[in-house]
Amino acid sequence: MSYILSSSKKFKKTKRDSYISTLQSLPDDLLMDILSRVGSISFTDFFNAKLSCRDFLEVSEEKFIMKNISVQKFHVVPWWEVKDEISSFLKACKESGNPELLYRQGMKEFFSLKKVESGEEYLKRAMEMEHMEVSYVYGIILLCKEGEYSTEDQGIKLLNAVKKSRKLGECRERTRAFILGMWVNNPIVKSQEPITSCHAETCGGRNNGEGGGRRRGWPWIYERDEVKLL
Repeated sequence: MSYILSSSKKFKKTKRDSYISTLQSLPDDLLMDILSRVGSISFTDFFNAKLSCRDFLEVSEEKFIMKNISVQKFHVVPWWEVKDEISSFLKACKESGNPELLYRQGMKEFFSLKKVESGEEYLKRAMEMEHMEVSYVYGIILLCKEGEYSTEDQGIKLLNAVKKSRKLGECRERTRAFILGMWVNNPIVKSQEPITSCHAETCGGRNNGEGGGRRRGWPWIYERDEVKLL
């Protein structure tokens, strides 16, 4: 029996050494790609992977990895003090261009901190990385801007893209939860006035000269597919 147990331990040690040796033979670019793919799916798996191997640990703070890591595990708007190590980690991810954190920062600045211009810039950066939820948010922001019909057309195009992705409902619900979870100081939301039929297929208010035009306010549009995009 002791011989069998001894052989089993030797086998496990040999297998572990072989695994470590294999990882050590991989170039850093490939290690980063592996860790980035793991991190984009699960922060917990990313954390465990970097602790399992020194090679992973050494590349774990590369910007490429921090940019792609999933941060869904962390609360969008924490109502308690965040630990320093977590705060530093999220800051590093944001500075590396993580689209989810750029989106969150943009939402906070635009809707809560009264930093509209910088908030829009964060949202634009996240949108350039094909963050679907920010495309929904920024599309509606463009629709709500007064006296700028060119931005309205851009907003409709963005919302069309979201609708075609079949993620419109998901984006709407996540955005609603985000906004309801923080202090809102932007009148575009606080007024909560609906947008008129300008966004229906006929765009009646604008095209028929009825003077209805656009109202300010945050529209929770497409709740039951009542409004069709152009």
